[in-house]
Amino acid sequence: MIKNVLFDLGGVLIDLDVQRTISAFRRLLPPQEEGASSSNSLVTAQGLLGGHDSELIDRYQTGDISTADFIRTILSVCRPGTTEEQVRDAWFAMLLGIPEENKQLLSDIHAAGYDIYVLSNINEMHVDWVHDYCPELRAARHCFFSNEMHLSKPDTRCYEQVIREAGIRPEETLYVDDLLPNIEEGRRHGFRCIHATDTSWRNTLRQLLNLNLDPEK
Repeated sequence: MIKNVLFDLGGVLIDLDVQRTISAFRRLLPPQEEGASSSNSLVTAQGLLGGHDSELIDRYQTGDISTADFIRTILSVCRPGTTEEQVRDAWFAMLLGIPEENKQLLSDIHAAGYDIYVLSNINEMHVDWVHDYCPELRAARHCFFSNEMHLSKPDTRCYEQVIREAGIRPEETLYVDDLLPNIEEGRRHGFRCIHATDTSWRNTLRQLLNLNLDPEK
């Protein structure tokens, strides 16, 4: 019997456009450095998607460096006169919010009596944004954020901590994530997993939870 749903955030509940952040940071580089790998490698599309090819992003999302250090590092490769506010705006540019279909889904899951949890590779600035702009996530019993756990998926310890602190049984929990390594680690821990490769994951989840299907998908 399914009792819980464990969600990833970015790419699942929250729509992302990482290219918006990549493009915004490129506009902040000095002209002679545009396209230079030494600068652009600080913030990469793969790194933003959880690919762990940006040491700066990895350290920020596990809370190993502060927001001030993160911004200071970005500013060190930007053109003179670039402001902290411009860096923040670029960093937030990728976040498109929770689409209406997901807001309704969260409401329906909560109303049906299932417990909602979140496990996200995230960072302090984006956590603040989530608190400000995603009130729907208040339906979650607990949000496990990598910067607070000092661990990031697919580290096995992330899943162990969720199981232990939430007091849930993996076989009673549906886990939804868009990245295959995270799904594979979830399966190793016994979670019932949905790999969210496109928007069909919502109806798959609704069917497993015996909820009304989304008429638009």
